[in-house]
Amino acid sequence: MKHQVLVFLFLVLSCPLFSQEEEKILTAQKNAIVSLSEGQGFSPVMLETYLVQKYGRSLQALSKKSAAEIIRLFQSERPPVPNDISSSPLPAPPTQRADSTIVVKTIEKVQVAVPVPSAPVPQTVAPSSQANINPPVTVKESEKKPLLAQFLHAGMSKRFHLVDGNIILGTIVKIEESICYLETPEGILKIPTDDILEETAEISKRDESKYVGPVISETIESITLRSKYGDVVIDKKEIRDMNRYHGGKLVPWAEEKKRFYRSQVSLTDIFLDPTAFPLEANAMYISGLSIGYGFTDQFMVRTAFGNNFQGDLNLRPLWQFYLDHSATQRSGIAIGFDLFSRHDMSAVLANYSRFIRNKSTKKILTDSSMLNVSLDQVINPEYTTAFYAETYIVYSKLWSLESGRGEMGYHFGFRTNTLPLVKQRILTTPFEWTNDKLNIFPFRIWGAFEYDLTKNLKFAATAWADNGYRYRTFRQVSDDYFSDSTPFTLDASGGEYRSIDFDFGFLYAINDSFRFGVHFKETYFVFFWRILEL
Repeated sequence: MKHQVLVFLFLVLSCPLFSQEEEKILTAQKNAIVSLSEGQGFSPVMLETYLVQKYGRSLQALSKKSAAEIIRLFQSERPPVPNDISSSPLPAPPTQRADSTIVVKTIEKVQVAVPVPSAPVPQTVAPSSQANINPPVTVKESEKKPLLAQFLHAGMSKRFHLVDGNIILGTIVKIEESICYLETPEGILKIPTDDILEETAEISKRDESKYVGPVISETIESITLRSKYGDVVIDKKEIRDMNRYHGGKLVPWAEEKKRFYRSQVSLTDIFLDPTAFPLEANAMYISGLSIGYGFTDQFMVRTAFGNNFQGDLNLRPLWQFYLDHSATQRSGIAIGFDLFSRHDMSAVLANYSRFIRNKSTKKILTDSSMLNVSLDQVINPEYTTAFYAETYIVYSKLWSLESGRGEMGYHFGFRTNTLPLVKQRILTTPFEWTNDKLNIFPFRIWGAFEYDLTKNLKFAATAWADNGYRYRTFRQVSDDYFSDSTPFTLDASGGEYRSIDFDFGFLYAINDSFRFGVHFKETYFVFFWRILEL
């Protein structure tokens, strides 16, 4: 009798617990789950599929306790995403709903609802065979129903993927009676709303942020996703990785990049002249003449490693103090300084030797009769090596091409140096500076142009006015770079002096890290290798 009383008390106390477990989901809980799942990119059908696979129940059949757990899961740091949906079938017996619909839980990606007539089953059917009237259905891959668009409204502009395989680029003008009036280059098309596939995207940006949601609109430069917090406009240049789903079918990033344009040749320099766009933050590069590191997106430092090997330690910082950046264009202004600790001043004088003459004969160093005079005889021994600096300012602007192939733009800059500070003391007694008007102070004014021919190939051209410029042949440049006493630096004398000249060439990006180029003036060949990106 004692044991019977204990069992009775246990059953009485346990009943509320069992009833609480089976208490139906609240309307507020359903609304919360739907809202949270939409923010992660789930369509209603994808949500039902996920719930059946993970919890064995549809949204309507969830208990109050299970719903609370799901809400906490969606609000956690690692909420579910559409990729969590398994493609394996999960067999489960069908359940009868009040609206006379049998929900079949043996599914792959989608949930199939089979309508049942409201009329009762004839009594002539044997009870043993009645269970076979509506057997569980397993949906084959080829029979899956695609997910249809859940968000359509006037003004949407993008590529619309249709159930019959058509892909149409256009803008929705209006929607009337379940018909989308789509404005395209071919005219106005009338497309039923249930022929348009759902398009969602998972986007990871370079700054580690991540967005998941339906694609609302897309341009050459940006893509807009919808979330419960509002519409998010993402610049395509900032995308590190992206997967798309058209009607529930995954389009991996590797395939998406075949038509997704992102220029791989981002120039910090055009040949020997800098642009106003520094290297990105936490990235390092090495080229034929220098090594550089980006401390921030607007500040970088270079160093000419050839000079460092010769004891001429140098730093060349660049600061972009102005930036205007939108989805279709970007412009900036930067200032830079090239600082050398023990610079070979004979290399500087070589650039301006046409302005140096003998005091008594008035013959300049470039005269044929003066070719036997070396710069070592001209320069004051106290200034053979000295602190030397150059400074410049450059303005750059790039904008997107209407064709979608990439960008084009221009750069304008001005450069001078510290030679005037020692100009009157750097020459030995027999020599002096001419009074040529071009000799007032050192200057270089340049303008450059760049144009993306393809995703990997860029055309670049530059023109300049420079009172210290010398044209040198390929043999002279290669001997200066490889064969003389200061390898990996360009500091030899000689060449043909020209105040105005121009150059052009091509640069090719093998991948995001390495590019090389060829042009027709010094330095003839260029390469750029990004060896570190944190």
